[in-house]
Amino acid sequence: MAGRVALVTGCGKIDGVGQGIARRLSASGMTVVVTDLRADGVPNRRQEVLGAAPAPGWRGVESLVDELVAAGGAAHAVLGDISDADDVERIVAEALERAGRIDVLVNNAGAPQGLDRQDVEHVPQEAFDRSIDVNLRGTYLMCRAVIPTMRAQRHGRIVNIASRAGQVGAAHSSAYSASKAGVIGLTRALAMDLGPWGITANAVCPGLVGTSRAVLSLDAELDIEAHLARAAEHIPVGRVGTPDDIAAAVAYFASESAGYVTGQDLTVDGGGHALAPIARPESAGAAA
Repeated sequence: MAGRVALVTGCGKIDGVGQGIARRLSASGMTVVVTDLRADGVPNRRQEVLGAAPAPGWRGVESLVDELVAAGGAAHAVLGDISDADDVERIVAEALERAGRIDVLVNNAGAPQGLDRQDVEHVPQEAFDRSIDVNLRGTYLMCRAVIPTMRAQRHGRIVNIASRAGQVGAAHSSAYSASKAGVIGLTRALAMDLGPWGITANAVCPGLVGTSRAVLSLDAELDIEAHLARAAEHIPVGRVGTPDDIAAAVAYFASESAGYVTGQDLTVDGGGHALAPIARPESAGAAA
């Protein structure tokens, strides 16, 4: 993918999926333009209430750019609000000015989890609206802004990060699920509109990924590692996902190998949440 340029949103958090995607695409030879609303990403409600200790030396997207450049890649950072149409136009214009083209758009940015994750009766309208504004409307605005460039090139890859919650019902997830289901529907429609120009549109639907966004509890004493380990007991592969898992799926959709794949939503969830207990090998050396 040398010579190609990727624009990736939501890259500020040190443990987020966005930085994993940016690293993977940069390692493949692409120039990467990374964005976020704030340099270090937007905290979820747990981090807002309990506070989040800053990672030593982490300056968000600026640190990520420094890392990618030090590894021999080309990278740029742009800050902006993807839910604001004017800001989106500026983000795309700056990306084009700095990198010269946009071949891949990865819509990874998402609204922070908080008051949208309650029983539907208790979800405040402003929390519902925020989820739709960022997750769905923001994805639409970013796609709309890059499409003229991709059509002129007769080539492009759009990869939208949706969610398993947009494919199936999930308790206490009405706002988030609605927004991500919308992203899947938007992706399928984009594929129909853009295919004749050599542009593909696909969605990646992560299950549980072990980032700060995965922890909703406001319990300050919560053992996060143990919390995620308990969740992993119900996942067939025996672990929660990582940003690298999602990045691998994105890299495939962004590649030339996926030129005949469009309008698809790929579930990356380790096999999902098993309802019955899962038998495990007694040791790593046990027969499969």
